[in-house]
This record gives sequence, C-alpha cells and structure tokens, in this order.
Amino acid sequence: MKDIRRLIAYMARYRGHVALNIFFNLLYVLTSFFSIALVAPFVSVLFGLVEETGPLPAFRLDPDVLMQYAYHYIGMFQAQHGIMSGLLLVSVAFVLATLISNVFRYFAFYNLAYVRSGMLRDLRQNFYSHVMSLPLSYFSEKKKGDLLSRVNMDIPDVEWAIVASLQGIIMEPLYVVMFAIGLFALDYKLTLLVLVAFPVILYVIGKVGSRLKSRSEKVQAMLGQMVSMVEEGINGIRIIKSFNLIDVVGKNFENYNKQYVRALNGVYRRRDLSSPLTEILLVAVTMGVLGFGGTRVLSGQMSPDLFVLYILLLIKIISPSKHVVTSFYSVQKGRAALGRIQQVIDEIPGEEESPEALAKKEFLSDIRYRDVSFHYSDSETMVLQHVNLKIEKGKTYALVGASGAGKTTMVDLLSRFYDVSEGSISIDGVDIRDLKLEDLRDLVGTVGQHPFVWHDTVANNIRFGMENVSMDEVMEAAKKANAHDFIMALPQGYDTVLGDAGMTVSGGQRQRITIARAILKNAPVLVLDEATSALDAESEVLVQEALSKLMEGRTSIVIAHRLSTIRNADHIVVFEKGRIVEEGCHQELLAKGGHYAHYVNLQNL
Repeated sequence: MKDIRRLIAYMARYRGHVALNIFFNLLYVLTSFFSIALVAPFVSVLFGLVEETGPLPAFRLDPDVLMQYAYHYIGMFQAQHGIMSGLLLVSVAFVLATLISNVFRYFAFYNLAYVRSGMLRDLRQNFYSHVMSLPLSYFSEKKKGDLLSRVNMDIPDVEWAIVASLQGIIMEPLYVVMFAIGLFALDYKLTLLVLVAFPVILYVIGKVGSRLKSRSEKVQAMLGQMVSMVEEGINGIRIIKSFNLIDVVGKNFENYNKQYVRALNGVYRRRDLSSPLTEILLVAVTMGVLGFGGTRVLSGQMSPDLFVLYILLLIKIISPSKHVVTSFYSVQKGRAALGRIQQVIDEIPGEEESPEALAKKEFLSDIRYRDVSFHYSDSETMVLQHVNLKIEKGKTYALVGASGAGKTTMVDLLSRFYDVSEGSISIDGVDIRDLKLEDLRDLVGTVGQHPFVWHDTVANNIRFGMENVSMDEVMEAAKKANAHDFIMALPQGYDTVLGDAGMTVSGGQRQRITIARAILKNAPVLVLDEATSALDAESEVLVQEALSKLMEGRTSIVIAHRLSTIRNADHIVVFEKGRIVEEGCHQELLAKGGHYAHYVNLQNL
C-alpha cells in the first residue's frame, strides 16, 4: 500500500488533468451505453417484434418507459418513410453516438498524456537529483549498472503502471459498473446469476498474481546486474582482450543471461495466463446467461429485444473486465519498479546543509583540522585517527604516505564529500559544517589523478558550470595550462567535441584541460591529488609547468607519491595508518631519517 500511496502522491500534482481524464472517460462510458441501447428498439420495430401501442406514459428514467418512447418514434418514422429509412436513421444515430463517444475517449487520453509525462519527469528528476546528493560511499557500495537500470527500465514500468492505474483500475471498472447497472435495470435475476460467478474470477486472478510483484522485483534486480556486467565489460575491454578473456566473460554473461530469461519467462507466463483464464470464465458466464435467459424469453418473462440488448451489454463488459485484470498485473510490476526507485530516493543524503548555513566567499587566513577522526559508515575501522593540522594561506602543503594512509580522505573531508566522525575542520575559524556547501566548494579547486571531461566541446569542458565566461577568458586559461597549442591543432579547435571520457585526446591533454578548468574557476584553495602520476615524462613536464602557474598565489594541498614533485613544498606532512607521524620541510625530514627519508631512499632521490 505504501507504493500505491506514493503513486497517488505523484498523481496529485496533476489532479486537474486526472479529473478531466475521469470526466471524459465518464462521458465516453455514457455515450457508449447510449449507442448500444439503440440496438434494442431498432431490432424490435424493424422485425415487427413490438407493435405501436396507444398513448405514451409520462416520461421517467425507467427502462420500459424509455423503450416505449423509442419504439413509438422509430415506428412512426418507419411508417412514414419505410424500413430502409428506419434502418438508415438508426445507423446514422449509432455512428454519431460512436463518434461522440470516441471524441470523449480521445480527450481522456489527451489529459492522461500530461499525467504520464509529468509524473515521469518528476520521478526522473527526483531520482537524479537525489543520486547527486548521495555520499561517495554509496557509489562504492552500489553498481552503476544497477542505477542505470532503474532509470532506463524501472521508470518506464512506472509509466505503464500510471496508464494501468488510471485506465484499468479506475476507468475500466467505471465502464463495467455502468453497464452492470444497465444489466440490473434490464433483468436483476439474470444479473445476480452473473455476479455469483465474479468471486470465482477474482479468486483465480488473485491466485495467479499473488507472487507477481516479488518475481518482478527479482527480475528487475537481475536486469540491473546484467547492465552492470555490460558496463564493466566495456570499461575493461582493453584488459579483457589483452588477457584473452573474451570467451570467459562471454560465458559468464551467457550463463547469467539464461538465468534472467528463465526468471523473465516465469513472470510472463504468470501474467499472460490471466487474460485467457479470465476470458474463458467470462465466456462460460455468457453461455450460462444465454441458456438461462433463453428460458426466460420462451416463458414470456423477458422480451426478445431486451434479451438481445442484455447479451450485447454483457459482451461489452468482457473486454474491460480483461483490461482490469491486465492492468492489475501492470500495476503490480509498476509497484515493484517504483519500490526500486524509491529505495534510492529514500537513501539518506550524505551532504546536509543547515538551514542557518553561513555564506563565505573568501579565504582569509587558515584551514584547521582539530582532532579529526573518520571511518566509513559501513566500517568501524578508522581511516584517520586524531589528526591535527594547520594549513596557512598562501603556502603549499604536501601529503605523503603509503596507499591507504588517509591522504585522499583528508581532502575529501575538506570538500565535505564525507563528514568527520570526530573532531572538526574549520576555515577561518568557522566549522565547514556551518557553511553553505556551494560556497565551501567554490573555495576549493581540485585536479585529480584521473581527469574527467564530458562529451562536449573543449571550450564547454573548460568553462563547465561557470556562467558569463567569455571565449577570451577560456583561451587565456588554456594558455596558462599549456593547453592552447594542442587545442588549436584539433580539427575544430576549441569547438572540437571530445569523445566519450575524452578518448579523442591523450591523458596529458585531458589533464591540461582540467587544469585550465581549475584556473578559470580561480578557487583560493587548490587540491592536487596525484595530478601527474599517470603521465609520461614529456606530459608530466608540461602538466607540472601548468600546475606551477596554477599554484601561484594560492593555498595548495598536494598529494603525491613521486616525491620529486613536492620537495619544494613549504610543509610536508607524512601519514602512516591514518595518523600524522612526521611534519616539516624536505631538508628537515631528511635529517630526521624517519619515514620520509625512507621513501626518498626508495625512490633514489
């Protein structure tokens, strides 16, 4: 029921269009009923089953009275103009009634389109916005392919659930109820016979669909795993080919694909069984009505024309009844899809901003780590333990240590990708948890080990997220990053579109583009996380020159394994197992003969 309430909550934003959809569907049902009701008087008068009688009774909403009026006027028209004219009259009336009813049906679907597209837009936007607010730890635990599956597969399933819920769960029952009222008005005894069979039909529907939701959830989870396998295969294609693993990964995918197909077939079999079962039961009911109703006609308890109308109304109920059943399964599948989407939306955001958060546009004096300890939410192992560090404005600080010592975590905490478990981090004496996130991250520029570029032009990659930036400013930033010359050599210069993940340029060129982006951002605090470790010697020289220009006049925090790149840093901080074990400049630490000196000797500096 929680999923249904959520679906209704999304629909509530478009209640005007939902109301119009219901209104036009109601008009469609009424006009459809009227068009079918024309058949009985036409059959009666045309074949002489009923002769015109004396004066008409007072008009009232009673089936017998309505029929007498219809017999009277159609009979008069037929007597004056002949049988063919009577046939033409009823045929035209039937066509007009059908035309009007389908116009109403079109307007019902017209309004439904706004509900479908609007709800999907809201759901997709909520999903994406919330994913962007989740902590980095969430993405280390979850597979990207599963998230992509929820966007590409589950949200369209919710769309079908919307259609099914409005048309099959709300509108089709309205159709059935309206025609059922007509059946009761024609012959309540015959209709009671029909109603006796409905509990049996509902029981069959319930038994068939009892496990559909859980099976759908399993199938959708398996699909997410398959998307992840495809994504991993594409990302690792170079390694797969170099290790001759094409057959191995292909076999793994084939086996999982077979499991998915078996599970999917189980869902399809269960869902597709409902429609034929329902039709068989409804046809059996119809045949029972024909037998029982036929005896009532022969005994004079029911007129032939009303019996013909009764059968037509009963037949018209069969199709919407089947749609109700089909819609029930679509809603069940949609509920499973909505549940998977809401699992992500219900995740607690990792970056919460206080309503009283302070604005801060300048970095004035220092950054301080006070007794900072940190562990990830899913682990009790401390990544940082009681770290105390003062970073003064305008100086360069280098963080050194073995992999996993906590260096990258230090800068991640500064940008609030994670929050400290104990202690505090402050900028100019203000705890960063009390600052506006946007302002905090505007103060910090980052150049990482793995440069990221978008599938967009070079110019747009450099000025990404920055408004009112002129082309001259973009080019000036590129020149400072030693990127202008290679950019101008590209086919369309700054308008060249970089391929997926920037594969059309080299790693060093991608890095210089990201440095140009950092130069243009002009953040007062700069974080360099292994910015040259993955480059060849020539690219490293060019990137290092660009970094030197970028670091001028800024407070820099440099993480490096190549100690040659940080020997001139103002202050070097050595980490070991989450703790600071040494601090000082290059010469001071060498003289100590401790951890730093050991690293220097290992690299033959």
